Amino acid sequence: MPKPQSGSYQYDSPDDAHFLNVRYIPELNWYLFVDKRENGALNEIRQSLYLNLLICLAVMVLVLYLLNRVIRRFQVRIETQAMLDSLTGLPNRRGFDRIAMGAIEDARREHKALSAMLLDLDHFKRLNDTHGHLAGDEVLTGFADDVRRCLRDTDIICRWGGEEFIILLKDTNSSGARRVAEKIRLLAEQHTYVFTGTALQVTVSLGLTELHPGDTLQSLIARADQALYSAKQNGRNRVCTEVAEPA
Repeated sequence: MPKPQSGSYQYDSPDDAHFLNVRYIPELNWYLFVDKRENGALNEIRQSLYLNLLICLAVMVLVLYLLNRVIRRFQVRIETQAMLDSLTGLPNRRGFDRIAMGAIEDARREHKALSAMLLDLDHFKRLNDTHGHLAGDEVLTGFADDVRRCLRDTDIICRWGGEEFIILLKDTNSSGARRVAEKIRLLAEQHTYVFTGTALQVTVSLGLTELHPGDTLQSLIARADQALYSAKQNGRNRVCTEVAEPA
């Protein structure tokens, strides 16, 4: 019998392709032949490949899911920050519009009263000019906290802009809103805010109105704004009510 060469070979039979591995064992003076069909040789490789592909797919799905969660969380955070006033932590004008529309719809659906109140700190520009904008920020922050303590959890307050705030009082008619407004006015009048050792005091003017049939958010706010203008024109540090004209 001719002596074969050690090495790996491939040959084809009528039914299948084969891999042949030949190794000479000098200690025994033997030749070791390992003959393996192609399908059998590649079966483990295929299984390993499929398993790795499955693991990669599972990892990719998990990563995409976690990435989507992170993106959604950041989107919610950005949207929330976009609707909040950075100084007072209250909803800003954009946030108020969204909340207020829901409050008006609820009031109409449940046939309940709803009152709107605009507040403006009196002579606030003078305070800023005299003591600086940081002092003004301190007063705005303190005033916002004071107003929140006068309201229920269901009431809505936002910083309308500058030294102006707006409040929606749910299930509250104009007489009830006036009691709340007087409470806020007295609290502002009697409260002293301290900035770098300096005592600061402010007063507030308030205009309020009640939601009537046919009102839009714009018409409701416009009447509250007119009432606020009346409070300013009549000496400030007071509450004025604007009544809707009959249809």
